[in-house]
Amino acid sequence: MERITALLFLLQATVTVVNTGSHSMWAFSTFIYGQTQFPEFSISVFLDDLQVLYYDRNIKKLISRSGPSSTKGVEDIMHLGANIVVEGIYSNMKHPTHERFFANHTGGVRVHQMLAGCVLDNDKSSQVMVWDAYDGTEAAHYGMHNCTINPLWPQLIWITQAAEIFQMDLRNIYQPICIHILKYYLEKEKNIVLRKERPRVRLIQKTCRETGVVKVSCLATGFYPRHINLTMLRDDRPIPDEELTFGAVLPNGDGTYQTSRTLSISSEIAREKHRYTCSVTHLALDNKLDINWEPGEGADVAVISSVVVVLVLVLVLIFAIPAFIVYKKRRRGI
Repeated sequence: MERITALLFLLQATVTVVNTGSHSMWAFSTFIYGQTQFPEFSISVFLDDLQVLYYDRNIKKLISRSGPSSTKGVEDIMHLGANIVVEGIYSNMKHPTHERFFANHTGGVRVHQMLAGCVLDNDKSSQVMVWDAYDGTEAAHYGMHNCTINPLWPQLIWITQAAEIFQMDLRNIYQPICIHILKYYLEKEKNIVLRKERPRVRLIQKTCRETGVVKVSCLATGFYPRHINLTMLRDDRPIPDEELTFGAVLPNGDGTYQTSRTLSISSEIAREKHRYTCSVTHLALDNKLDINWEPGEGADVAVISSVVVVLVLVLVLIFAIPAFIVYKKRRRGI
C-alpha cells in the first residue's frame, strides 16, 4: 500500500490539469480460455479514440502506441501506474470465480472481456466504471458505490465484505490512477485529440423509378472529434426518429469521421412540397449549419447517373466504330 500511496503522490505532482471538455480513458481487456494463436491475456488502452498503450502476456510489458515523450521520467511514472492497473485487471480476470464459470463448458474457446475506464468532464472526474462480459454477453457492471449482476451468473454475486473491498480499491487506487494517466496523455496527445475538423455536409436525393419514393440523405463527413449532432427537419420541425434511417458514426482513413441520416418520402408527400433541412452542430462549427431542400429542386442523383451512363456509351460508340473500321481495312490490306 505504501508503494501505491507514493505512486499517487508522484502522479499528482507530475500531471498538468487540463480543462478541455469531456475526455475518457478506457482499457479493453481480453482473457482467452482455450488454445488459440492469440495471447492468453491482452489489454488495449485508449484516450478517447486514440490507442496509447498495449500489453499482452506474451511480451509481458507495456508498449506505447503514442509518440515519444519529451519527459522520459514522467512517462516512466505513468507506465508504473498503468502496470498496477494491468496487474489488477489480470488478477481479477484470472480469479477462480471466472475459471469456475468456464469449467462447466468443455472444449472450444471461451472469452472473458472487461471494459474499465474513467471520464474527465471539464476537469470534473467521474467514478471508475467496470463491465464484465462472457462470450459476448454482459455479466456484471461495477461502480465505486454499486454493482449490477446479470441473473444468468449468480456465482458473481459477491459477499458484502468482498464487494466493499473491491469498491474501496476502485475509489482509492484505480480511480485516481486512471484520471492522472488520462490527464497525462491528454496533454501529450493534445495536438491529435484536441484538434477540431469541420464537417462537410451534403444533401443527396435519389428517386426510385418504380415507386416514386424519394430518398433524401444527409451526409456529414470529415469531422473531428467524433461527437456530432445531425438532425433532419420538415418545415423547421424535427422529423421523428422512427421515420429516419440512422447511419453509424464511421471512421474515415484520415482520422476523421462520417455519419448520415436518410428519410424516405412517398410520392404523395413529395407533392405536398414540404421544405426539408439537414441541421448539423459540432464543436468545430461556430454556428449551426443548415442545408435546405424541397422536392423538385435540383437534378436527381439517379437521373444524373443515367445521363452520365448514356453519354459514356455514346462516346464509346463514336470512337469504337471508326477504330473497328480502320482495323478491318488493315487486316484486308486495303
